[in-house]
Amino acid sequence: MVTTHAYSQIIQPRFYETDAQGHINNVTIAGWFEVTRMGWMASLGAEHVVGPRNWILASVQIDYLAETFFGSEVELKVPESSVGNSSLTVQGEMWQNATQTMRGKAVLVHMDPETKQTQRIPEELRELIRSHGA
Repeated sequence: MVTTHAYSQIIQPRFYETDAQGHINNVTIAGWFEVTRMGWMASLGAEHVVGPRNWILASVQIDYLAETFFGSEVELKVPESSVGNSSLTVQGEMWQNATQTMRGKAVLVHMDPETKQTQRIPEELRELIRSHGA
């Protein structure tokens, strides 16, 4: 199931997140993508269904499309997601000054934190994702 969303958040870049040329560091961008994914999940109300310890990050792909700089706010978006049996793929976008600077996707696997075994994503979470689609 692929669901489109209208979630976004604004980040003000901090000077220490830059490299010697004034670009936002690639590691910082990966961190912002994670913060945005977690914010999106919180906006769904997913925490009362599954906690953050129920997910492992299986894969992250980030395509750097343009430079991102200190001094101007950055908008991060989750435009869509898709749910498998035990996995959740979350798409991400990053924009600065009306230019898309990053697109990416992260694959999260739902698991039991005690047994470390994958688990089917609960139907309640599937419904939350469907109901918050655009």
